[in-house]
Amino acid sequence: MNATLNRVRAAGFTLVELLVVIGLLSILAVVLLPSISGATQQGDRVETLARMQRLQQAAEGFARLQNRGYYPPDNFTDPTNPDIKVKGSVEETNSGIESAMIFLHQRAEGLQVFDDKEDWLANTDGDSNIADIPLLQRRAKVEVVDAWGTPLAYFTNQSYGRTQKIKLANDAANDAAKVNVIDVTAWKNPNSNGYLAPRGFQIISAGPDMKFNTEDDLSIPER
Repeated sequence: MNATLNRVRAAGFTLVELLVVIGLLSILAVVLLPSISGATQQGDRVETLARMQRLQQAAEGFARLQNRGYYPPDNFTDPTNPDIKVKGSVEETNSGIESAMIFLHQRAEGLQVFDDKEDWLANTDGDSNIADIPLLQRRAKVEVVDAWGTPLAYFTNQSYGRTQKIKLANDAANDAAKVNVIDVTAWKNPNSNGYLAPRGFQIISAGPDMKFNTEDDLSIPER
């Protein structure tokens, strides 16, 4: 009888211990999950800024070559080299970043930009150029995407008043609202009536909320 009672007590004590451990783990999960989520989001922001800064350096290098004085076009039109075969229009989805990528990856530019960063590239709208993009060796009009999968918006100063349409790489993120294509405009300077970088260009990431022109956007130049 005593042996049986002891076994029951031992089993009961083990069960209590197990419940205590589960309770402690639950408390730890509640405490630590926000920190883990925050660290992940910060890592995504750092990764996105690295991609944007590489695009910035490439655009500035493009302007310096042969003393052009202008940045990679965002409208598929090179004002000085009509021989570059580019298919596109400013009304297209992802037009700004696609145009920039085509002009940055011409062999004549001598720029090695994103040809070694395949995981940074996507073709969210599935369109293609009329000829291979030389350094990328493909016709697909690729975009540089941020860490959340949304193509970056790229504006030159001549296009600041124009709205671009960006197609999300991950439509499931907005299934509830059935939003596949979102609008973006260049950021205005809060301290003046003009735009940021009035003689330069802007690069914008929609950030983790995948909505442009909201507070969590990342931008070059910084707002």
